[in-house]
Amino acid sequence: MTTQSLLLELFTGSVSFVVFFAYASFFEWALHRYLMHTLVWNYPFQAHALTHHGLFRADHTYHLRRAEDEKKVTFAWWNAPALLLLQSPLLVFATYFFGWSALWGGITALALDYALYEYLHWCMHVPQDRWLERTWVFRWLNAHHHIHHQYAFKNLNVVLPLADWVMGTLIHAPAKNPVFEQKRAA
Repeated sequence: MTTQSLLLELFTGSVSFVVFFAYASFFEWALHRYLMHTLVWNYPFQAHALTHHGLFRADHTYHLRRAEDEKKVTFAWWNAPALLLLQSPLLVFATYFFGWSALWGGITALALDYALYEYLHWCMHVPQDRWLERTWVFRWLNAHHHIHHQYAFKNLNVVLPLADWVMGTLIHAPAKNPVFEQKRAA
């Protein structure tokens, strides 16, 4: 492999990563809006809109209170492979037209987005003063998500609120949030 072809592969993979990571914001938004908050399919609606939002509201109950509710914070184990399979036609399309590096860039972006979603969402509802929780980016995303628990059809993104901004569902978070201030004082 020549240096030029190696650079082209690296460029293609990097562009694919950026495109798929941005796409993941819109996929998350649509999944959250149309499957998790609308009764189209009972399983995601029941698990998310009724159970998760029933346990974790926009008040002091936003944070985990009972250990037996831990499983209600994250997706079921089988959701990751199911969501990747659901998006596989786009990965096949990218591979066909742009090569294997586009596939690996896409898979990496989708896997990272899913892992970030699960970890950030966990940290939001089960805070433990992790280093990440002290960063301004996390605090901003957490406040963004907290608003979602107040207004179910707003701030649908957890990882990258690009789709919220483009689709007009973004509500800006207040500079100080009483729920988080109480948690810090405790």
